[in-house]
Amino acid sequence: MTESQAPRRTAQIAFVAVGLGLLAAGLLLFGSAPEQERVPVAEQALAAREVVTQRVARHAIQPRVSFSGVLEARRTLKVFAETHGPVLSLGAEELDRVEAGQVLVRIDPVLARVEVERALAAVSRAESELALADSNLARRRELAARQVLSSSVLDDAVNGQRVAAASLREARAMLRKAKDDLANKTVRAPFAGELRSLPVEAGEYVREGQVLGELVDLSTARMKVGVADREIVAIRPGQPVALTLEAFESEGFRGSVLRVGSSADPDTRRFPIEIEVDNPDARLLPGMVGRIAIDLGEPVPRTVVPREATVEEFGLRFVWVIEPGVEGFVARQRRVLTRPVPFRPADYEVVEGLAAGEEIAITGVRELRDGEPVKPRPAAHARTEAEGPA
Repeated sequence: MTESQAPRRTAQIAFVAVGLGLLAAGLLLFGSAPEQERVPVAEQALAAREVVTQRVARHAIQPRVSFSGVLEARRTLKVFAETHGPVLSLGAEELDRVEAGQVLVRIDPVLARVEVERALAAVSRAESELALADSNLARRRELAARQVLSSSVLDDAVNGQRVAAASLREARAMLRKAKDDLANKTVRAPFAGELRSLPVEAGEYVREGQVLGELVDLSTARMKVGVADREIVAIRPGQPVALTLEAFESEGFRGSVLRVGSSADPDTRRFPIEIEVDNPDARLLPGMVGRIAIDLGEPVPRTVVPREATVEEFGLRFVWVIEPGVEGFVARQRRVLTRPVPFRPADYEVVEGLAAGEEIAITGVRELRDGEPVKPRPAAHARTEAEGPA
C-alpha cells in the first residue's frame, strides 16, 4: 500500500464506524419507546365509545294530508224588513244567542190590523155577492130550461156569477196579504244562532227592504281548503277529518268532508273541498285558524328511524350503522335518503340506504367517526338502567 492510499483507507473506516453507531442508537431509542404508545388491542376495546342503539324497524304509516285554513259559520243571513212602520220594541240585542223563532224586532202593527179588518169585510161582502149570483144563475137556468127565458139573459147571469167568484178570490188574496203584513210586523229569527248585528232602535221608522240585523248559524263549523290533483282523487264526501285549532291546542275535533269540488281554481290549480265539524256548544267560532288532517287509504309499512339518529352534512343525511369489527363493534357512516313522516315530527322515513333489522346509533351521532370502535347498548336496556330499580 502506498503512502497516499493509507489516509483514504482510514477515512472510509471512520465513516462506516459513524454510520454503524447512528444505526445502533436508533435501534436503542426505538426499543426504549414508552409502553403507553403501543396500546394493546384489548385496551382499545376497553376504550370503545358507548352509544345507545336501536334496531331499525318497519312501522305502519297512515298516508295523510294536512291543510291549514280559517273556520267559517255554516251560514250567515241578513234579516230584512218585509214591511214598514215604526219599531215598537226589540226582542234581542247584538251578540245575543237566539233560538229559532225568537222575536228580534216588533214593528207597530196598528195599521196592519186595520188592513186585516178591511180585508175581512171585503171577503164577507164578496161571499154574499157570490151567493146571490149563484142563486140568480140557478133560477135563470130553470127558466131557460122551460124555454121562458132568452139565452142572452142566461148568459148575463152566468157572467155575473163568474164576476162574483173572481171578486171573492181577489178579496181573499187581499186578506192573505193583509195577514202576511201583520205577521211581518213581528220579525223572528229564521234559525238558531248568534245575532251579529242589530242596527235599529225602538222608535226608529223602518222601510220595506231595510236590513234589520245579521244572524250567524253556529250549529256547525266549516272550512274550505284547496288540495292538489294527486290528493283530490283520494278524497270523498263523508271521509273523517281531524281538526286542530290554535285556540284549543290541547284539544282535537272530529268532522267529515262535506263537499268535494270537481274543477280546479284557474289561478292556484287546486281543487276546493269543504269540511264540516259539529259545534253544539258554539265553541268553534268563525275566523279561528286551524289545521285539518285527512287519512288517505290504508296504512302502509315504512322503514322509520328517529330524527336524532341522523346527521346532515352538506345537504346529505347519514346514520351510523353498528357492525362487527375485529374486536367488538365499530360504527360505519352510511348515507340514507329520507323524508318526513306525516304527523310524526320526531321520525324520518328511510326511502333508501337502510334495511329493517340493522342496528344504528341514536346517541353521540355528531361525535362518531367512521370505523370508530363502539360499545352498543340497546335503547330498551338504557331506559331500564336510567329508571333504576322499582
